[in-house]
Amino acid sequence: MGTWSEDIELALTNLGGIASLSDIYDEVKKVREGPYPESFKATIRGTIENNSSDSAKFKGNDLFFSVKGLGSGVWGLRSYVKNTPKASDIDEDSGGESPSRVTQETYRILRDTQLARQIKLLHKNKCQLCGEIISLGNGEYYSEAHHIKPLGRPHNGPDVAGNILVLCPNHHAMLDYGAIKLEINQITMHGNHRVQGKYVNYHNESIWKNR
Repeated sequence: MGTWSEDIELALTNLGGIASLSDIYDEVKKVREGPYPESFKATIRGTIENNSSDSAKFKGNDLFFSVKGLGSGVWGLRSYVKNTPKASDIDEDSGGESPSRVTQETYRILRDTQLARQIKLLHKNKCQLCGEIISLGNGEYYSEAHHIKPLGRPHNGPDVAGNILVLCPNHHAMLDYGAIKLEINQITMHGNHRVQGKYVNYHNESIWKNR
């Protein structure tokens, strides 16, 4: 029988790398033989917290992350949170040019924040507007995170879950350039990630109308 942390890792792997505690409890029972202690749920919670730098109880083995801002009790495997893959036409030695820039007629900056990567994992890289999933053919998938109220000047939007959309590159470019209006009822939501209407309204009033 594996350790509790090993069984939780396996359970989360089976669940796609991110799940609610209730789903983790159920999956651990499938991968770990009983009998289970009366403190079964508390043991799992404690093991996760001991192995997450997001927790005050962290003891040094950073296996799990808390999906902050997406509702309580949702955890993921830190090894599943990956940087956005780099395009093959970006020269990493081009005088210090950031590899997080995508080459088009101009450079669009991809704000690949930790929270954005977690939300992309939650949606399994599926565009929230059209449902497209881009497979890179090596077991990896590609999507882009869009801050609806953009980060930085002059918008100064926040890096919070309600301000982030997971998009295909086409819809990301359309929103960046104000080419389309956002309709909140046409955005695919997740139970642990809800886009906030105030940011949708900001896009429509300050970016789309002013394109």
